[in-house]
Amino acid sequence: MSTNSESATWTSTKSSLSILAVSVALSLFTTAYENSIIPLFASVPTLKYLGYVVHTSTAFAIITPNLSSSRILLILSCLLLLAPHTSYWISVHAARFKDPIYSPLVTHALVLAPVVYFSVSLAMSVDPTLALIVLAANALQLRPLLMLVFSALSVDALNNVIFIALGCVCLAVYGGIKVDVGRRNTHPNARNTRFTVALSAIPLVLTVLLNLNPALRSPTLVNSIVTPYNSPTYPLRILNSTQSKTGVVVVGEILPPADMGSTPLHSIRYLRASHSLLGGVWIGDLVTTLDSFPPLTDQYGTPLGDSIYSAFVLQEAVRLVNSTPQGRKGECNDALIIGLGTGISANAFAQHGITTTIVEIDPAVYDAARQYFGLSDPGNNNVFLQDARGWVRSRRAMVEAEDPSAIKYDVVVHDCFSGGGVPEHLFSIEFWNDLKTILSPEGVVAVNFAGKLASDSSQAILVTLLRAFGQCRAFHDHVEPISLEHFHSHFVNIVFFCTPSPTPLTFRSAVEEDYLHSYLRRHILSSLDKREINHAQFGDSSIWSTMEEKFVLTDAHNTLNTWQEGEALDHWKLMREMVPDVVWETY
Repeated sequence: MSTNSESATWTSTKSSLSILAVSVALSLFTTAYENSIIPLFASVPTLKYLGYVVHTSTAFAIITPNLSSSRILLILSCLLLLAPHTSYWISVHAARFKDPIYSPLVTHALVLAPVVYFSVSLAMSVDPTLALIVLAANALQLRPLLMLVFSALSVDALNNVIFIALGCVCLAVYGGIKVDVGRRNTHPNARNTRFTVALSAIPLVLTVLLNLNPALRSPTLVNSIVTPYNSPTYPLRILNSTQSKTGVVVVGEILPPADMGSTPLHSIRYLRASHSLLGGVWIGDLVTTLDSFPPLTDQYGTPLGDSIYSAFVLQEAVRLVNSTPQGRKGECNDALIIGLGTGISANAFAQHGITTTIVEIDPAVYDAARQYFGLSDPGNNNVFLQDARGWVRSRRAMVEAEDPSAIKYDVVVHDCFSGGGVPEHLFSIEFWNDLKTILSPEGVVAVNFAGKLASDSSQAILVTLLRAFGQCRAFHDHVEPISLEHFHSHFVNIVFFCTPSPTPLTFRSAVEEDYLHSYLRRHILSSLDKREINHAQFGDSSIWSTMEEKFVLTDAHNTLNTWQEGEALDHWKLMREMVPDVVWETY
């Protein structure tokens, strides 16, 4: 009696552990899958319907007849071992349709859904009742925790390793089941067990062959990309590719094609994080300077031209403010950069003799700016590779404690736009109040934002900045004048200049020394008066005070991320139109 009870207990425990293992493995796969396709789809399009696909596949597995455990394991092993290839190539071809909704949805349906379906089927084959209980905490429940672990440890590069490891585990369990059945089976056909187990090695052999075939291997398989990497199908060169805190960080170059009329955009070096361009500069024959002044160079001596984005130069207009004592005297001594990008503004401040502190969350972005974009060394005590929220809060505490090492900044450049949006925790009223504490009383903040002018997110950012600082002026970075209709229907880079000073914010005219021998700076800074955006163009200011709860962003009530979802989808399409597909597909 006792033996039967112990046997039943062991069987129940084994079933529980098996189902738990399946649930954890499915969560691990879903997390790795999400990370693997974000560089092609960005986070918002990737996540839009991912949860629905997981839940639908789970429900379908519960209501349909189950195969035997061994067959499910063999199918799962094939799906998992092929996942490094299917997740990439299906994403590539789906993304070429340039639809931020259906392109990732197709990938989910063809890559994620089958793995979820057979994983749940496997759990159901072990114990249907217990599986339903455990699957209540399915892949979506553990995924956020695993995402935090992946981000903290920068293990995104292990996505394909996770796929293959899970596939090998399934094969091993499948082989173990077949061997065990063969030992217990006295039927003459039991001799076929070895042959059956040998067949299970076919998926593994197929995976090895796919990795060895250059035509089938993607340029993103872990550690397979050797830089510099030259695309065999396009004048594209990857100088560096690093998996880091914000995903894959890539330095690439679009080179001049043999047929100069076939590529509208060429001779640029760009910095990419996930599916967003953080910046870029002109290279090769497109490097030009005023007065033939020697251009900036990277650490290898390669000449670098102007920024391909005007917004980074527009931010430098913070130096032109002349409504403050420092501005009138030209005594801007200390600057703070939050969000480095390629370091255009940081380099300009350094050339103007301004001591500059850099706060950048991703070490790979800082390293790329130093190595490939000519960022001068700001000094060890002036670089902080961490999230700006905690850094600003700690600096505020130092200022309030009258720590002599805590300086107050004359100018701050805040540029955290990436992937179609901005991090909401760096745009709340609490953050701006912390930042205002470490700003000099007459200091100026330049805040970069990209979006549609009359959108809820644009209005909320302006209203929150006005509440925090008292006065702001906004300017766009378009090279040519643009219509109000364009403002409302297209993405526009906007730089807000704000100050807590009671003196009305004014700018002096730019002079030759402000241009730093740059044609782009001369064009942007000399036309500042033509770039201003009136507050009325953002929306009806009369309703901002009556709808304070909606438009003033706080830590407790911050819907910025939700508002930006639609804009992030538009941004994904814009990025696809800006540069060829191959640029996004090669990392």
